[in-house]
Parts: sequence; structure tokens; C-alpha cells
Amino acid sequence: MIFGESVISSLDKNKFLLKLFHSTVEPGKRVYRNHHHTEFEISVLVSGKGVYTVGNKTYDFQKGDVFMFSSDEAHCITSISPDEPFDLMNIQFEPRFIWSSGNLFDLKYLKIFLERNEKFENRLDRENPTTEKIRKIMFDMESEFKHKQPEYELMIKIQLLQLLVTAIRGYDYVKESNFSTNLKIISSLEKAMNYIDENLFSNLSLEEISHVSKMSRTYFCNIFKKLNGLSPWDYITIKRVEKSIEMLKTTNDTVLDIALKCGFNNTANFNRAFKKITGKVPSDYRR
Repeated sequence: MIFGESVISSLDKNKFLLKLFHSTVEPGKRVYRNHHHTEFEISVLVSGKGVYTVGNKTYDFQKGDVFMFSSDEAHCITSISPDEPFDLMNIQFEPRFIWSSGNLFDLKYLKIFLERNEKFENRLDRENPTTEKIRKIMFDMESEFKHKQPEYELMIKIQLLQLLVTAIRGYDYVKESNFSTNLKIISSLEKAMNYIDENLFSNLSLEEISHVSKMSRTYFCNIFKKLNGLSPWDYITIKRVEKSIEMLKTTNDTVLDIALKCGFNNTANFNRAFKKITGKVPSDYRR
């Protein structure tokens, strides 16, 4: 169950750029499922104990633990202890919330998501004092959402930047690299992503999208993944599946109708993509 949700939306209000929310589930063993989304995620355990499975790794968790997940990085809580109530606070944000030309931010702050070295662990080091600093920033962000003082959204952006810089400085998790790109490329990519969002359920092609960006198809795909952590087609598929979940929960449309409305040309392709992104089948959301 999700509760306490707060959102910073894009200027057109059609999509969220940052979302903070709490989630709670019943204790016990849970089946692992591939859970994907396009946002970066930072989570802190407000209370509870259990096990997080991330790909082929498992992490036990306890109150105070902080986790970081890149976009399209499959992760799932597979066990929750009955010893205490489970409360997980999540902050999810679109990469463009940081690198967009409309924001006074920069791509370099995303190194800990996009330029990780072999030492990186999703569960941040419990013994490192940096982890406590990050916890505090996360709860400060929640407080800003709660009180909504003047310019609170700007303050939340500033706090997120502070969190990202603190993580880069505090852990030896980032590769040595020249991680940057120019404003023209960022602007072109943003234009292409806006085009995707506006035509998400149409018959899109990479040739069409890269033409909008004024880049070659290969270069566009490389830049897209560099700045977002996943391929253009994975981004499109995840967004389409997310919309289909909303329709499965809120309409009586058939699965075929929903598949077609969400940009899939048949139920076989829809079911395959749905299973890959959610680890479930469409009917699971109608029970």
C-alpha cells in the first residue's frame, strides 16, 4: 500500500518529475519479480526488517538503511519480518529533473547512478557517516513537502542536489571519467523525449524520434542511455506498461483494447512486455 505521496510535476502537469511516498506491505515471504521503472530511486527504511533482492544480489535490511537504484534496475523486497511494522520511504525522480536545460542542474550530479564502479552497493554502507547525512536530507525533503513554505519545490531540488553530491563525496562508488555533455545535445534530447511523451501511444519508431532530435539513430540511442540509464525503447515500453496498469485498475476495457490504446499492436506483445516490466500478468491487476 502506498501512502503519504507528494509530487513535483512538469510544467504541463502531465508527468511527475519527482515523487516522494511511503509504502507498506504485510510481513512474510514474497515472490521475486522483475520490477522496472524509468526513474532513479532512493529509499530509506523508516522501520522494518527483511531482505531486498537486486538482480543476483540480496541485502538484509533494517531501520535506517538507505538504498539507491538506477533506472531500469530490477529490485524487489522478497522477505519482510513480522517483528516490527514495515515502512519504506521512497524518492523517485526522472533523470531529466537534473539534466534538463530548463533546470539549473547538471548531468554530473547523476554519476552515482550512471557512472558506478565495481565497489558500488545498492545498500549504502551502514557504518559510513555519510549514510546518516543522506537520511537526514531525505526527511528534510519530506518536511518541505509537508509544510509547503514559499518556493518549497525549489528547496526540494536543492536538497536533492545536496544529497547527490554528498553521496558522490562520501563513498568510493564512482568511476573516474569526464562525465559531461553540451547544452545543445541536452536540449535536443529533451525535445525528443517530449515528443515521445506526447506521442507515446502512437506507432513510434527510433528513426522518427532521432529525426526530431536531429541526431543519427545510433548517436541518439547512445546519448539517451547515457543520460537516462536505459534505452529509448525500454523507456517507451515501461511508460506504456505503466499507463496500461492505470487502465486495468480504473476501466472495464478488455486487455486487447488496453493493449491497443497503449501502443501495442497485439496482446502477445503486450503480455510479453508486461511480464518483463512488472513480473506479473495483466490479470493480476484486476483481482
